[in-house]
Amino acid sequence: MAQPPVTVFSQLAIDDMRIYRFDVPLKDVFTIATMSLSTAQNILVEVQTNQGLIGWGEASSFRSIVGETQCINIAAAQELRPLLIGKNPLALQPLMEQLEAWLPHNTTLKSAIDMALFDIAAQACGLPLYAYLGGEKREMETDLTLGIGDPAQAGEKALAVQAMGFRIIKVKLGLSDKDDYRRLANIRRAVGPQTILRIDANQGWDRIAATRSLRAFEELEIELCEQPCRVRDLQGMRYVHQHAAIPVMADESVFSASDALEIVQQDAAAYFNIKLSKSGGIHHAQKIAHVAEAGFRPCMIGCMSESRLGITAAAHFACAHPIIRFFDLDSCLEHTENHILGGIGYQGGSISIPDAPGIGARPDPDYVRTLEEVR
Repeated sequence: MAQPPVTVFSQLAIDDMRIYRFDVPLKDVFTIATMSLSTAQNILVEVQTNQGLIGWGEASSFRSIVGETQCINIAAAQELRPLLIGKNPLALQPLMEQLEAWLPHNTTLKSAIDMALFDIAAQACGLPLYAYLGGEKREMETDLTLGIGDPAQAGEKALAVQAMGFRIIKVKLGLSDKDDYRRLANIRRAVGPQTILRIDANQGWDRIAATRSLRAFEELEIELCEQPCRVRDLQGMRYVHQHAAIPVMADESVFSASDALEIVQQDAAAYFNIKLSKSGGIHHAQKIAHVAEAGFRPCMIGCMSESRLGITAAAHFACAHPIIRFFDLDSCLEHTENHILGGIGYQGGSISIPDAPGIGARPDPDYVRTLEEVR
């Protein structure tokens, strides 16, 4: 077997960054309190180097959460590409800080670039990403999410999830108090007491509606509730956190380490949900995890609608941060197609990740040749 070329770290440089539209249809329309989605309109970023190392990243945006769309991400990638050419990809911290200074916000696009750079760095060291980040493999069990739908069908859908081997179900809520209760009650009745139920309102309530709903849900044994109130209504979320027995998890309210610090200081939530697409990638997600550790806030690793590429990177990140106690890494299971080679494995809800250098997942080259490349 031919040996890979020896990487000369000091001479490594980025030759090009290629951008591809990456549209993947979903098995069903996915509805949350603030939007609906029938196709994951993602982008792929390929970072090529002068020594043959190639890193892959993925951006998956939910417009109502991150304020970005596929077209916005493509435009941002075109703007940022010239800043990367000729730079050493191993200089991750200064590179990401330069991109942040040049284009604040646009976290989803920057997460794809960040992912590709970390992929290259781990490959250059001959390590799987989790080891490069200082972690080790551990047991991880993901939930599977049910979007907002007909309450009468919720129990049947939950049973189908249970039959797939998932012991944890996350349920989207936030459009109708009456339907929310019926949906949850039907699910609990169908799956029994052994299945863990989580809920996510995606900012669908104010503090009064949230407190009223969570008190009504107590009899249904709910593990936690994500983002009951609007993004900046930290006082409202704090009120719910203090007056409801179901623990509150901040999601849309935590984009950055400074957001996390503010929630800790105000004691506005018990938990954080960290998403690479929301934080701007691994570099910034690590900062949030460190604030969470300092503030004694257990975290979830979450997702938007990434393929197995983005989901695998998120799982590697989770292995490097013990403060992550909850796993929501199911989005690729809702895709009708899988064009990623390698990557995360599922046995029911149990997750396994590869030991190949880097992320250990990459798009099928034959498939990439069919995609639209944007220059």
